[in-house]
Parts: sequence; structure tokens; C-alpha cells
Amino acid sequence: MTKHKQPAEHLIGWDGVTVRVPADWSLASVTADEKDGYLRADDEDMPRLEIKWARTPGFVNLTETVDKYLATIEKRAQRDKQELTVDRQAQVISKRKMHKDNLETFAWRAAQQAYSAVWVCKQCDRTVIAQVLGPLDDAELLTTAQQVLSTIRDHPTDGWVTWAAYGFVCQIPEDFTLSTQQMFPGLIKLSFTRDSETITVGRWGMAEILLRDQSLDKWLQTALGKELRRYQPQSEEQQFRGHSAVAFSGERMALLAGVKGFVRHLGGKRSADRLLGYAWHCEQENKIFVVHALLDRANYDLADQIRDRVECHK
Repeated sequence: MTKHKQPAEHLIGWDGVTVRVPADWSLASVTADEKDGYLRADDEDMPRLEIKWARTPGFVNLTETVDKYLATIEKRAQRDKQELTVDRQAQVISKRKMHKDNLETFAWRAAQQAYSAVWVCKQCDRTVIAQVLGPLDDAELLTTAQQVLSTIRDHPTDGWVTWAAYGFVCQIPEDFTLSTQQMFPGLIKLSFTRDSETITVGRWGMAEILLRDQSLDKWLQTALGKELRRYQPQSEEQQFRGHSAVAFSGERMALLAGVKGFVRHLGGKRSADRLLGYAWHCEQENKIFVVHALLDRANYDLADQIRDRVECHK
């Protein structure tokens, strides 16, 4: 029999969707745009969690949504020559627990088993389909599914979107859009845009090796030199959360950029004219964290707010 998983304890978040999962599950696949998205978490053996979401303003017939979803599961089972059994009455998680008025749950078994929930969020106009999967001999899967599904949140909180992957957790204002992402062993880097403003947050691993023969400030100039050089940043050594840190800032130097910014401000639009950033070495995590933002003069304090919303050691 499969060993029962420990209670959910590891945060994954993307595009306003967050969930807490067992520590041995990790993000395996994620895609999202302004309309829909998909997130999957795996353990070392198999997929364990899938969440799909789509913006669906107006009336949504959840029964038809479940019918269509199960049709895709049935096609997959037929392709794999597996018998599919479905329980549309399975009590997986309640409307009260999920704070949803429009929710249906069901379970299915084929080559594996799954407990699923589908709901509509009135606050963000999203239809969400989520399921926890496991091997057929996992007698505790329903308990695991209830623990995990109950932690799902499907929209920003107080105007902030949580982005979390592989232990890296940050929060970004909801009107910024993800523009680029890098997620590799030893490096996670996410960049966001809003009009002419940009925010970049990142985490580098193996900090002891990266800083073995150089200061944090020197490493920063080398690692982000090409990104920051045009702003001719000035840096200052500081402390942040008890860690060695560097604060840096700079401005666009070209005269033309200043003229464009003046014109944009006359038109009531944002004009990002100042670079503000921070880097710190978290010894407990053996990682370097970096936040830098190109911001309009009205939003300079945003760099501090984002820095304070990046998690490092517990």
C-alpha cells in the first residue's frame, strides 16, 4: 500500500493560482496567458496534481464542463486500453470549505485514480478544474486530495499575485504581466512589465561558491552588468534581514529618454525613469536574492515593497 503523504506544506503559485502540496511534490509544468493556464506538480514517480483555469465571464454550466473533461479522460483510457470508472457523486471537498457557491466534485479510476473538483470563481471569472492523482493502491488518496485542494486560491490577494516555484516565493502587483522567465537548477528569474515599468526578481543558488573570491557588490556587477549598465547604477552596502546586502540605483542617461518621459507625464502616462534594486546573500539558504525595478517617479517605493515580499530563510 502506498505510504500516506504528510500534510500540505510546500507552496506553488502562478498567475494568481496558489496551492500547498506535500514537500516531495514539485512544479513539473506550467503555462499561462491572459485567458487560461495549466499547472502540474509531480512526485518522483508520477503526476500528483493538475490545475487548469480559464477566464469564463458569464454563465458556466458546470455539469457540461465536467462532462467534457471526463470525455477527454475516457479517450485517454481507451487509447491506453484501460477501463474507466467514474463516480460523479464522490464527496471530495465542500462548497463551504472552498468558499464557492458553484462547485462539483467527482472521482475516476483507470490506470490510476483521481479525486477532482470543478468550480467557478465569481470574483475573478475563472473556471478551475483541479485533481489530485495517485496509484490505484493508495487508500489515503482522498485524504491527501482534500488536504491539497482545500488550499487552492485562484485570484490575487489585496492586489498582489504570489509567484512560487521550487521554494522561491515572491509577490508582484496584479497589474504587472509576466514577460520572461528562467527556471534552471541554480537560477530562478522572473520579469514583469506594466507600461514602461519593469520588475525583475531572481534567486541564485550555490552562493558560497559564487561569492568565494568576490564581494556581493562585485558579483552583482558581473552577473547583471549588461542589464544594468545603461543606468550607471551606484551601489551601497547594507544589511537586510541580518544578511549582507547591496542597494543600488541609477537613472536613464540619454537626453532623448528624458524628453520622452516628460511627454508621457504630460499625457498622464507612466514613464519609468529610475532603476532601484537590492541584492542580499541569505546564508541559511546559501542563495543570493536580487530585486530590481525600473519605475516611474510616482512608484519608487514599489521596489522596497517587492523586496519585502520576497521570502528567503524561514
